[in-house]
This record gives sequence, C-alpha cells and structure tokens, in this order.
Amino acid sequence: MPSPLLDRELTTIYKNSMNQRQIGPLMLGARREFVQTFLKPINSVEPTRYALMTNGGAPAANLPAVSDKMLKTLATVIAQAHFGNGSTKEDLFRNVIIKGRTTPGIMTIRQFMTLEPADQMAAINQAWNKVCTKKSYNKLNRMMIEPMEVVVKPAISPVPSGAIPDGGGGMIAGYTNVGKRPDAFTGLGVGFRVDGSGTIETMDRSILRVTTGGMTTQLKNRWFMHEIRGWEVDGTVVDLDTNAPRVWRTKKDLFNESAVCVSRNFYGATAFPTREMDGEQAVLWAVDVAGLIGFDTEGHQLQLEGNKQWRPGEKAFKKIPVSRIMGYVKFNKLGCSGMGGWKFSIPADAEWTFIGNFRGLTGSSREAQAVKYVTDQLVAWRGVDHTISGAFDFA
Repeated sequence: MPSPLLDRELTTIYKNSMNQRQIGPLMLGARREFVQTFLKPINSVEPTRYALMTNGGAPAANLPAVSDKMLKTLATVIAQAHFGNGSTKEDLFRNVIIKGRTTPGIMTIRQFMTLEPADQMAAINQAWNKVCTKKSYNKLNRMMIEPMEVVVKPAISPVPSGAIPDGGGGMIAGYTNVGKRPDAFTGLGVGFRVDGSGTIETMDRSILRVTTGGMTTQLKNRWFMHEIRGWEVDGTVVDLDTNAPRVWRTKKDLFNESAVCVSRNFYGATAFPTREMDGEQAVLWAVDVAGLIGFDTEGHQLQLEGNKQWRPGEKAFKKIPVSRIMGYVKFNKLGCSGMGGWKFSIPADAEWTFIGNFRGLTGSSREAQAVKYVTDQLVAWRGVDHTISGAFDFA
C-alpha cells in the first residue's frame, strides 16, 4: 500500500533543526549566552520523506525516484520561506503552472514526484520567484545614498561612512573630507567586502580567485554555496540569471549572493560571510567603485515603509574588476553578539596587502587618498576585540 505521506504538502519534506550551544567562558555570576544554529538547507530533507522520494514512493507507488540533488534544491528554496525571506510555506507551491496547466491548491509530494525533472525544476523556479524579485543595476556610485551627518546616532539613522569605534562601545565619524562631509563612498569611491573564509587553503584560494578574476556573484561560487551557505542552486533561475540583483520579497533586503555586496563602512563588511561564524578567519577587501554602476540597496530600503535598512550601508554591483581591487587583510570572526550584531577582531600588527596600481600609492590623487583612508580605517579597528551591537546593525 502506498505511503500516506505521498499526499502530504510538498513543503513537509523540509525539516529544520535548531540547536543551542553555550559560548563563553562562563564567568561566575555572568548571564548565560547561547548561539542558535540551524541545519543547512542541503541537510534539511526529512529522513523518512527522503527515503520515500528517492525510492520512488516505496513500497507500492511505482513513482519515478527523485534525485538527491533535486531534493536538496527543493529544500533550499523551502528554507527561504521558513526563515521569512519571502512568500510563505503555504503559498510557495500553490497553484503551480507546468506547461501552461495549473495544479490547483498546494502541490503534494506525489504530484511533485510525477513531474519530469525539468518540470520539477520549473516548480522550484516559480517558488524562487515568490521569495525574491529582480531589480536592476542603474545608479553610478556617486548618485547613491550616503548620509552626510558627521555624528553617529545609535539605532535611528544610517551610519556615516568611515565610522570608527569611540572606545566605549559606540562609534564616531572617523572620516570627513575638506567640506566636512563623510563621503568616503560617493567621493573617494571606497567600499569594503568580505570574500573568502575558513581554512588557510580556502582563503588563499579565494585570494587567488579575486586577484586574478575580480569579484563576481557568490551564486557562481559552488564551493561557497555548498560549504558555507549549504544551498543547492545549480540550474535554478537565480543561478542562471545573474544579470540583475535580487531582493527578498518579505525582508526587502538584498539577496546578497545574487550580487557583489559592498559596505560603505569598514565594520559593516566584517559581518560576512555570516554573523554566526566563530573561531575562523575571513578576508576583508577594500575596493574602488568610483564610476561603477550598481544597485543602491540602502536607497531602496530607505524608501520603504519603516525605513528598515542595514546601517553600515549596503550597495550592490554585478562585478568588481581586478583593476578595482585595492587590497585585503585577514580578520577573526568571533560569532554573534545576541540581539543583532556580531563580533570580530583584527591582529594589532595587521597591514593591508595592496595589489596592482594601489601598491605603494602616495600623493594627492583620489586613488592615493583612498589608500590613505583605508589604511587609517584599519589602524582604527585593529588590535581590539569588537562587539557590534544591534544598534549598529539594522535600524
């Protein structure tokens, strides 16, 4: 007799598992602090349903078996609904259209299994379009939003570019140009990005990739998507169409892996590749975006009701060419800091490794001033463990 599970909703194949681990050391009388960790989407297919679907609906359904890769692809998009990026689990596979015909209601496991692999992918792609939407690269960097206040205001406004720690858990405006405006992004054209993390080998591989080919969407970095994000996107619409950035339909935030995400602020880039990463190193890059056309994520967010934006100031580009890569420095990821925020540190003796035309650059040119600026930023942030509070994360 066929399993009754076959007629359950398709999204029930997704099993999320949350664990808590204590971070410390725990001092006498101190409050316990926990970090929540979740299974990666590729590891989140419910075991009983996995066995059922990969065995053709055993024991008696005689349905085509679903491949392991297809199930991981399916779990990846369901995870986006689970974590509130867009759509809902109930609507993710509702009224799916396959070859011009609508499957009414919510698709079941059985209905998905009867589809050919190409049609299964079509159903998954429709789900992706329900959780994220395409935008466009349409603004020069100098036309993007950059706050001109020279005072850093906790939790109520975007943080001006060049912010540095004030020594007391807050920040001060650490950069102003001759006109006393913190336009390090629109004026100098400087942004920061993390690209590369993990072991010495993986970081070195990332450094070689960036210094020879520049920066491109992480969706095309198969190792990163599998090992760091734990997503299977190969062959999906978000993987095949990377000519435009995507924004989550519910969170209204940039789908970071769909574009080259750049922060206006040094500290903001250190949140990546994930805030939860603890005890590993990552590679922080300084990039020159002067004259490049991108998508102003920050500007998009400020137009939304509630003005919920990533306070370090996020911008997005399709590509950062090698000629625009200024240099890199390695830093330490120290995990989350509770309600929003993250932790990181940079060795006290850390120095930028400048590359190309930025190596040894001095003088009064914009590029030389950009080198001086990023050098000063590193000096301001290195040598101390930093906890970025939720007040300087999202507003």
